[in-house]
This record gives sequence, structure tokens and C-alpha cells, in this order.
Amino acid sequence: MKNKDLQELKTKSLKEVRGSISTLEKEMVNATLELKMGKIKNVHQVAQIKRSIAQGQTIARMKEILEKENQEKIKGVKDAAN
Repeated sequence: MKNKDLQELKTKSLKEVRGSISTLEKEMVNATLELKMGKIKNVHQVAQIKRSIAQGQTIARMKEILEKENQEKIKGVKDAAN
């Protein structure tokens, strides 16, 4: 995944990030099958896809943590107001 794609992924919502991860996982399955059958020339493609999946999962986890922190802050402000 290129830097431009990573920056784009960071601006997307959590649901969109998970959708792109699932798309990448499907690509990895297909690439692995083609590699085992000897159809692809680029043998490093599977490793590149795995790395992209890991980067996407990292971004998704960061977004989950930020959402959780924001919800806790909002809950704390509401409790303080009461």
C-alpha cells in the first residue's frame, strides 16, 4: 500500500476501513491460490497484500481506540454536568 492509499484510509470511517480490509483478504486468497498453481509471475504480491492488511488493521484498531476514548470523555462530561 502506498503512502497516498494509507492517508486515504486514515480519513475513512471505521466501517469503510473494515470493508477495504475484507477486500484485501479476498485478494490475498486469490493471489495465494494463483501462486500455488503457478499462474502469477510476481511472487512477492502475497507478502505485499499481507502487509497492506496489517496496515489496515492497525488503522482500524487506532480508530476503535479513539472512538472509545471519545465516548468515555462524553460520558464523563455528561456525568459532571449532572
